[in-house]
Amino acid sequence: MASGSCACHYISYTASTAPTCLVNCHCTSCRKQAGAPYQTWAFFATDDIRWHVNPTERRSTNTSTRTFCPRCGSTLSMLKHSDLKSIAIAAGTLNEGKTRIPLPSHHIFLSEKASWFELSERDGAKRWDKWGVYDRL
Repeated sequence: MASGSCACHYISYTASTAPTCLVNCHCTSCRKQAGAPYQTWAFFATDDIRWHVNPTERRSTNTSTRTFCPRCGSTLSMLKHSDLKSIAIAAGTLNEGKTRIPLPSHHIFLSEKASWFELSERDGAKRWDKWGVYDRL
């Protein structure tokens, strides 16, 4: 079982499984939300996540909805409208403990990568200019 929370711990969740994979998204929307060169997402089956307090939802694009904590503003998840069976949880919200958390396996939206960020070729992660892998998870 995996678990996590926002920064202020108002919103927490548990997952009945470990994440299936981690993906680093370099799209402009994720970079702006994270305030970083990319957002790392941990993927779970939507039915495997149980929110103890439901986060606030915001339709972030015409293809996805994101959630966040209304108290501290932490990004919590993203749901792609064309794939409601899979949910992306912000990997930074995961509690590290007994759950095996995999290394990121993919970089997506490299066509929107921050020009000032140097991406190492040594991480072994696959690379996609657009959605790519997300459609195959």
